Amino acid sequence: MACLVLVNQWVEGISNNKPPLGLGYLVAYLRRYLGFEDVEVVNTGRDVFERIQHAQPRVVGFTAYSANYPALLHLVRRVKKELGVITLMGGPHITALPSSLDPAVDVGVLGEGEQTLLELMRLFLERGVLEQARLSAVRGIVFHANGGVHITPARPPIVPLDTIPVPDREALEIERFLRPSPILMNNQYLRGTTMLTSRGCPFKCIYCHVSAKWGRPRFHSPERVADEVELLVKRYGVEGIYIADDLFTANAVRIRKIIAGLDARGVLGKVRFFADLRANLVSDRLMGLLRDMGVVKISLGLESGSERVLSYLKGGDVTVAQNRQAVAIANRHGIGCYCCFMLGAPHETREDIRLTQQLIKEILDADPQNFCQASVTTPLPGTELWDYAVERGIISQEVDWSQFSLSPELTLRPDFYLNEEIPFGEFQRLVRETVEIAGSRRLRAIVRNLSGHYLLQALRRPGLAARIIRDYLKHR
Repeated sequence: MACLVLVNQWVEGISNNKPPLGLGYLVAYLRRYLGFEDVEVVNTGRDVFERIQHAQPRVVGFTAYSANYPALLHLVRRVKKELGVITLMGGPHITALPSSLDPAVDVGVLGEGEQTLLELMRLFLERGVLEQARLSAVRGIVFHANGGVHITPARPPIVPLDTIPVPDREALEIERFLRPSPILMNNQYLRGTTMLTSRGCPFKCIYCHVSAKWGRPRFHSPERVADEVELLVKRYGVEGIYIADDLFTANAVRIRKIIAGLDARGVLGKVRFFADLRANLVSDRLMGLLRDMGVVKISLGLESGSERVLSYLKGGDVTVAQNRQAVAIANRHGIGCYCCFMLGAPHETREDIRLTQQLIKEILDADPQNFCQASVTTPLPGTELWDYAVERGIISQEVDWSQFSLSPELTLRPDFYLNEEIPFGEFQRLVRETVEIAGSRRLRAIVRNLSGHYLLQALRRPGLAARIIRDYLKHR
């Protein structure tokens, strides 16, 4: 039994190899600042209702992404009807579209949720209900009132960020996510997981909703970062960590202090890192620091090989030449690049897509560690692209939210095709062609990483050997 159940319902067809850290933060925050521990996390795509029902909760909170929204609404409505509990909803979808709050949801949590959830649970624990009159005093929520929805003033971001405790990974059943996988660390079979060292991003890419979700950039102290890495290495035996920040490398001095902290705790060199970077911030100095820290892969949102399309998507902050240079610098320091591209931006032409294909080939030929991925340009709620699509009537009332997964396999028949230059049938062919080019080196990367280290692991772990064989057969 649990008074509060927090739910992250998986989306079928999308990888679920990363733990829902957001829920872990909520659990840890409630424990530290409210002394509340009667909470359970349900993180699965199967038998979700049954698990909620078994916990006999009084309050259920759901995480809403655009891609899981239809299935989630079905679940929320069933929970409300059959269990009669208080229902909460947080996450990027409701944050971007608060006026869409479904009648089955009592309260929507907008943006950063830790302090908001604490205040809601405090109200509930005091009265056993969430009274409408008292909800008006809670910042950063949306709820039903007077025949419509009422949105309270935005909640300011939590500062300093270190006041938020390390996420409770035990509540997330962390062992389920630690199995060696080629996905998390980009083709390196490591016992890995994810962590955050910051929230927010100052850049305004028209396809990204990070600013709406997190607000202004804030950073954990180097000491806090080193402490959490030490915890992951020594308690959970983690070998690889994906740093899921939107802007990990904003401050070279901070990275140098993180390295010193890892060294002082005896974990420098015992864990490898995979981090997201921005190409126009890459330099030899920065790559040298990341190499010293143990970074073996970086992810770069290169988006397009066309200068015109790239400028449109990134607001003119980065050039194709800078993208090429960032990959070259990283490779020179022995760091592989996971490069992301998107197709189908407004006004993109066939020639623009050919330039993207050519850049993908150059990157893959430059270093066997490099890997590229292509997706369909998606107007996520809360972005400039969403506004563009709505203003032009591209987004319909019956939009299929499952198309918002960013996976090319699931978006080749999108309801939101933004491009007016290329007929959709031809665009589908170009997407498949680009995805095939991007994936052409996948097998080579997998085989390259089957070093003696990994083969020894495979001998010790039969499950890992089976996964390596499955990957080989899939990509040969």
